[in-house]
This record gives sequence, structure tokens and C-alpha cells, in this order.
Amino acid sequence: MKRTLFITLCLSTSILALSQSSRPKTLIGNDPEDISGFGGVLFSFMPIDGELSTLTGGGGAVLFDNTFFIGGYGLGLASNAETTLDGMDYSSSFRHGGFWLGYNIKPDELVHFGVETRLGWGGITTKSVGTNQEVNDDDVFVFNPQLYGEANIAYWFKINAGVGYQKTIGVDSDFFDDGDFDGLTFGISLLFGWFN
Repeated sequence: MKRTLFITLCLSTSILALSQSSRPKTLIGNDPEDISGFGGVLFSFMPIDGELSTLTGGGGAVLFDNTFFIGGYGLGLASNAETTLDGMDYSSSFRHGGFWLGYNIKPDELVHFGVETRLGWGGITTKSVGTNQEVNDDDVFVFNPQLYGEANIAYWFKINAGVGYQKTIGVDSDFFDDGDFDGLTFGISLLFGWFN
């Protein structure tokens, strides 16, 4: 009986010591639980050629320590921009997608703030309204940093709203000027995921 008790005590002590052994320090986090992720629906509002326009899309990211995230996004005009040139009507679409980076400040607070940047590539395609023939196609690069406020609605759902500035590089068209896709942006994001 004493021998069984002694062996049980030794095994229990060994298992407890192994379970409490420290893990090596790492750059991102010390536990697998520090890595999570999310996806969501994105809305962006901005002036295009002087008119308020809506872009819709989505994105997803890997979240480290519930603060820093890196992922991807895609956005496109909800309705095409209409233009008239030399008495002809044209319709233009605008879309872009790429990298999505951000940092949450004090994410455990009910309402908190953060910064994010979208770096993407896309295009502006213009077609004739009458014939639906493509008359212009520009490849562009988009840079859009934002500041946002975010609310923790549930452990799996967040809403944020942000303001930023979009710079679009590479506009080369008879229909638009270089600055027609630049300007202040206002965004709303509905994010679903696992937020530790």
C-alpha cells in the first residue's frame, strides 16, 4: 500500500511539473490561444468624381494577442459611377483588394480605438452605356489608412466605424482625373470571429 501511494505521489508530481513547465518566449505570444481570427462585412463611403459613393465588400484576418491583425480585403462600388463625355453616356466600376493591417488599442474595453491600413490593387473599368463596350481599363494602387472606434457587442461580434483618407495612384483616363478617387473615407465594419 505504501509503495502504491509513493508511486502515485511521484507520478502526480511529475505530471504537475510537466504541465507547469514554462514555454519559451516568442515574438507574437506564448500560447496558441493568443492567435485567433475574424471575418466580416465592410462598407466604405467616399466621394468619387465629386459624388458620395458606397463601396461594399468583405475581409478576414489573423488576430495576434487580440491586438495586431493582418489579413486581406476586397471592396467594389455598390453602383457604377455615371459620366457623360461628348454627348455619350458611360458607366464606370471601381474595385480594389489587398492587404489589411491593424492594431487595436485596449481591446478588452467595451468601447476602444484602433488604427488600420488597407493597401490594395484594383481597377477602374469604363463602358459605353449604349453598347456595353469597354472603352477604358486602368490598373490602380490604393492606400487607405484609418482611425476607428470599436464596440464589443459579443465575444464573437464587433462593430467599428472609422474615418481615413484614401489615395489612389495610377488613374489614367479621359473620364477621370488623378484626384477623383482620393479623399476622406468613412467606413463601417461588422466583424465576426473569435476574439480572445
